[in-house]
Amino acid sequence: MLKANTDWRTTTLDKLISKADRVYFEADISAEAQAALLPLSLRLGFNSDGVLLSHQIGTALTDRVRDAAAEYDIPMPTLLTMKPWLAATTLSSGPLMQSGYEAAYGVDMVLAAELPPERKGFLETPEEQLGILAGGPLDEQIAMLEATLDSLDMAEADIDEMVLAWVNGDPERLGEVFVDQMGGFDHAMLERIIDIRNHDWADQIESMLATNERALVVVGAAHLAGEASVVKLLEARNYTSLRAQ
Repeated sequence: MLKANTDWRTTTLDKLISKADRVYFEADISAEAQAALLPLSLRLGFNSDGVLLSHQIGTALTDRVRDAAAEYDIPMPTLLTMKPWLAATTLSSGPLMQSGYEAAYGVDMVLAAELPPERKGFLETPEEQLGILAGGPLDEQIAMLEATLDSLDMAEADIDEMVLAWVNGDPERLGEVFVDQMGGFDHAMLERIIDIRNHDWADQIESMLATNERALVVVGAAHLAGEASVVKLLEARNYTSLRAQ
């Protein structure tokens, strides 16, 4: 998600795209892919046995969810049908959308729309991405929801700072803000969201390098920050990196 006026497109990037044999994204986020994924999303994200979110998280946390839903105009009856991980994900987008961030302006959405199918590749399936969020036990999901609620007041400021660090080419600062923002999340979930995926992507990129494929890999900025970043993992395998801009 980015704001419409975020200035991230450069001639250097456009040249890299034009020279690439294939551009790889985290997953296919096209409307067609999302539509095909809908049945799985309903199964993994919503309670179908009559159990409400409030039964799973208790009165105090439900009251906090209700307050956040009212503040960001998210229907509480819909949230009550969700599992904690999906409620957390839905609430986390509230302050961003309210301040002008939209998925339609995101880098992957913009670039993917410009490329023909034969020039696009994906590091994960949408099913794998859903499984990362939905695969945790209930206590982990509840911790995710609670941490999300704790950070909502600062969400816009944090994202603004992360976007600024990203635009300025400062992954170290971006990583610091990201770690602070995710501090309340369960460690096992953070490992699934970041570390395990980074190692898998490094394996895939190593295969691209082995065949001399001219690949451009477009991933979330948090995967390029910190000691376990994709770049650091590749450097640990004796590859060298050169900053393009």
